[in-house]
Parts: sequence; structure tokens; C-alpha cells
Amino acid sequence: MPVAVKKQLLELLDKNHQNYCDLVTFFLNADVSMGAKERKASHFLKKEIQLLNYSAVDFPADIGKIQDWMLSNNKAQCTEYQAYLERRKRGEKREYFKNVGQAFEFLIKVAPVKRVDGSWLYSMTHYWNDPVFRDLIQIYLEELGLGMAKSNHVCLYDDLILNLGLEHFVLDLEDEYYHQPAIQLALAYAPPEYIPEIIGFNLAYEQLPLHLLITNYELQELGIDSKYFNVHITIDNIDNGHANLSLKAFEKIYSKYNDKESFIEKVKIGFALNNKGLSSKQIIKNLNLDTLVVKILKRKALVGNVIHNEKCQFDSKTINSWLATPESVEAFVDVLIDKKWIKLGRDPEESHFWKLISHEDGKMYGVFNTTEKQIIYDWIAGESAQNTDLSARKINLGHKNQHDFWFSFLSDGELEDIQHQIYETGNLAMKINKLVPYLAPHAHHREIGLWCTQRFVDFLFPFLSTQKVTSSFPP
Repeated sequence: MPVAVKKQLLELLDKNHQNYCDLVTFFLNADVSMGAKERKASHFLKKEIQLLNYSAVDFPADIGKIQDWMLSNNKAQCTEYQAYLERRKRGEKREYFKNVGQAFEFLIKVAPVKRVDGSWLYSMTHYWNDPVFRDLIQIYLEELGLGMAKSNHVCLYDDLILNLGLEHFVLDLEDEYYHQPAIQLALAYAPPEYIPEIIGFNLAYEQLPLHLLITNYELQELGIDSKYFNVHITIDNIDNGHANLSLKAFEKIYSKYNDKESFIEKVKIGFALNNKGLSSKQIIKNLNLDTLVVKILKRKALVGNVIHNEKCQFDSKTINSWLATPESVEAFVDVLIDKKWIKLGRDPEESHFWKLISHEDGKMYGVFNTTEKQIIYDWIAGESAQNTDLSARKINLGHKNQHDFWFSFLSDGELEDIQHQIYETGNLAMKINKLVPYLAPHAHHREIGLWCTQRFVDFLFPFLSTQKVTSSFPP
């Protein structure tokens, strides 16, 4: 191992990880050992559980009624969704995303958790030879798209973010958006005593939430590919999908525990862990394009604070002076609004600033990319945009073909090595144990992880292998 890499690894292991982003980075680091991740996961989960109030968790007291409880919850969410559709049919406005820019903001802020989708079930793959865990392993494999990039949930979300040009926004997120991902990754590497918590967490996560249904609907309406969200509506269904498999797994594993009271208490804890960190509903409620636009302008100020004409001044300060420090950019935006260079709540074409950045003869044309311009456009238009034709105000992002996924054509030999090992090994247990590390959250969506997932499915779930050809995800 190179000295620089070894030093970085030792620093990772020594860190107390006071923030969630560091924890997520730690768990997703391929060079950190399973043992180190398990110790960190156990320590972190203990701290999270100590701060957890799970007494009010909505979980049936009578375990025999859990299926009815899940069906009732599902029906309630669907009823509310039908009421939402009726409101929309009557001409009422979108309730989540007023415009494309707000949808972008939502997709950016949920990215950390979407990029570890299903990870909490990874530890189940270590128990592959115990039939009681097969339902949970199947759920995990389907989250991984059975090894097909076009169905792998993380691949789907990464592709969406890259296609919309939102990648660099995700890198600038505040630490609070990494709280729930840190919990999911800790569960992924949790030792065996946390199996009940993982089951409880999974039961909660596989419920059909109203916000998922509405998000899927409004993203489609705004012309944004909603396949990632639609997949979670179809395969998580209570009839034969992940919700059903979650229930079956719960019942099987519950029957194996002697101390059933303790088991249920731990399941409730896992159920409650699902609510820690910022939820999608909270993120939607707090969408604020003002903050996102200021971030865009601050980033531009880093390279544009010395190139503007000194003749143009606002409140006795040149543009270069206003952009000299990131802290002054927000005040500069207020000045532009005050001077009517930006007219909020009006057609952006009425704003001089918009003309400067969007018209080909504008002095700032080309400074902002199409994604940034879409966000700025919707920020300026505000509420007025709801009353205009969507197609007329949506900037063409130049979407690539939805069936194109990113692949590396440069190989470091790792995939060839594991392929050789699998083909040369005659013992099934040895094959499986060589594959399992590549099904981990940091690896399964890479080319090597996709290949290993396919072989894992072939060996243990041959009935699922046919689905890789006749996939339930429509072309």
C-alpha cells in the first residue's frame, strides 16, 4: 500500500468522526477493513439509540396483526394520494415543487441518502447460507438491480444527477443531509446483535409513503425523469414486493428468537431510526431557492472577482469589490434587487441581470451553465411561473438517452482477477465469500460490483436470474 494512502487510512481510523459526512466517507472507503467498519458502526449506533425516543413508535402491539397494520397504512396513503389527484384535476397547483428549480433543489438534498439506497441490508449477505435471511437478501439484491446498471438504484440516481448537471451541488451540501445516510451505512456494517434493528428499519423503509407518490407525479409533470422514484412505488408493493418480503422476513426471524419481548423492542428501535435525520417531507417543506442561488453566485465570485469593469458601481462599490469575498455576495444580490436589475416574481426577461447571463449578446453569456440558469430563472420568476406554460420557460438541458449509463473503459485488472478466481474455484461457499465484499455499498454500483451481484444472483437465486433478461423496468 502506498505510504500516502496508508497515512490517509490511519487518519480515517483515528478520527472521532464528529460530523456525519465524515462517517459516510469512512463507511464508503474501500480501503477501510470490515472489522474497523463494524466497530465504528456499533459505536455510532449505540450513541444514536441512546438519544432515541421510540416509545411513540407506531407499531402494532399484537404481532399477529402486523400484516393488517401494514395494509391499513398502505390504504391510507393511497387514499390521500387519490385526494391529491382530485385536487390537481380541479386545477389546483403543484404542492411540492413550484418549478423545475425547486425540484432540482430537492434532488440535490436527498442525493446523499439515495446514493446509499438499500445499504442497511448489506450485512444480511454474510448470512447467505441461512434460509431465514433469504427474503432480506432478495430485497437487497433487487435494490442492486440484480447486477444490472439500468435497474441498480444507486446507478439510477447517479445517472439522474449527472444527467441534470447537479453533481457539483451535491458536493456542497451541509452536514445535516448526511445524518440518515450515516445511520443506513452503520446498519450495513452492524454486528449480528443488531439484526432486529435492521429488520425494524427495513419494515419502516418499505412502507409506501405519500410523499413518494406525489414526488413521482410532480417530477414527471415537470419533465424530469422520475424512474428512480417510480421503481420504489412498483417493487416496494405490499402484495408481492419488498413490503411483503419484509413482513415474511420479520415473521421468520421473530420465530427464531427466544426472548421475543426483547426482539420486538429492538425492532421498534430500528423502526424509529428510520426517522432520524432530515426526511424527504422536511426537505420539501424547507425548499429555498434563495440559498441555492446565493451558493451559485458565490462559486462564480471566486473566479469573477477581478475581471469586471471598474466603471460599473453599486452603492459606491465596484462589482469586483462586491465579489471580493463570499460573505459580500449575498448583500450584492440584495443591491441588484433593490436597483431593479433583478425583478423577483416577474418574467425574468424583465430583469437586466437575466438578459446579461442568458442572451447571446449579454456580457455574462456562458458564465452560467444550463442547470444554473434554470435555477436562477425559476428563482426570479417565483410564484409567477406557476401561471405560465411550462414548456416555454424550461431550459433545454440536453438530456442524454435514458438507457446510456456510465462505464469505465479503463481497467485496473481487479474485475479480471475476481472473474478468474470465481471461474477457478469449484467450491460454492468459497465463490460466494469472494463475491460478498463487492456487494458492499461502496462497490455494488461499480462495474465489478455489478458483475459480482449477477454471479451472486445466479448462484443463490436462479429464479431471479431470468428477471435480468425480462426486467420489470420498462424500456
